[in-house]
Amino acid sequence: EGRLENDELVARFGFEPEFLDSKVGIHSRRIAGPDEAVSDMAVSAAEILFDRGEVRPDEVDLLIICTQNPDYCLPTTANLVQDRLGLRDDTAAFDINQGCSGYIYGLSVAKSMMASEDLRCALFITSEAYSKVMDPNDRYTVPLFGDGAAATLIRAGGQGRIGRFTFGTDGSGADSLIVRGGGSRHPDLPRKGESALYMNGRAVYNFMIKRVPPSLEDCVARNGITFADIDYFVFHQASRFMINALIKRLNLDPEKVPIIMSEIGNTVSSTIPITIEAMGGPAALKGKRVLISGFGVGLSWGATVIQF
Repeated sequence: EGRLENDELVARFGFEPEFLDSKVGIHSRRIAGPDEAVSDMAVSAAEILFDRGEVRPDEVDLLIICTQNPDYCLPTTANLVQDRLGLRDDTAAFDINQGCSGYIYGLSVAKSMMASEDLRCALFITSEAYSKVMDPNDRYTVPLFGDGAAATLIRAGGQGRIGRFTFGTDGSGADSLIVRGGGSRHPDLPRKGESALYMNGRAVYNFMIKRVPPSLEDCVARNGITFADIDYFVFHQASRFMINALIKRLNLDPEKVPIIMSEIGNTVSSTIPITIEAMGGPAALKGKRVLISGFGVGLSWGATVIQF
């Protein structure tokens, strides 16, 4: 992995350092190597769990990979990761492509499949490498995004409880955050310029401030609690500016809203689990009630409450 520091962005784009520090809230971004694919990152994340002794490969019944940057158009990255991790051949393995809200959707799918199919152990990995689809000369996306992966272990009967979910979709805003090249619509477009990752930051912000607050109110209501019952609010780490806007709109205590993106950037579907790990992980959060919320690409959003 490499790093992209603010000094380089100041030189490349002429930014004021104060803008990157205070508004964006990112000082450094992790960047995948030129020969490093999302499957490599996913395997590395899972191997941390194996090395800690938290799970053995032969225990995994379900493997879900959330990524918008798969190694290939087909097969799914989950197939590649299943083989490299040595998981059983009766393991259910598949990808979901959901971006910023992907961690919420993936948890919901894992929870539902474990309940319906009586599965005991799920491995849910988020792995994103937006650097592979960004134009390096785009001053709007390059400062925001970093590459990263996280592995979450979900056991039936394990510590904690995943609550009820809220979801939402507004496809009319799909072109507010989009990569036009490489899909079946425009298979031959190079991923640079207008066909690389494009973001309309104002449109994404307006969507967030309109859609996310009511979805969080709905989420706590569905779980039979109020904001006062929440110990921490873990939001998708889009930017410091966007998280601070949510804090203000919802009148939240900033001490209850971690912001950890400064050294890694916006890692898309990986931001929520990386934030939880930065808080000390499930062991440190035992007994705490945490509301998690993802929002962005799609446009889509989702939230749930975890009782650790």
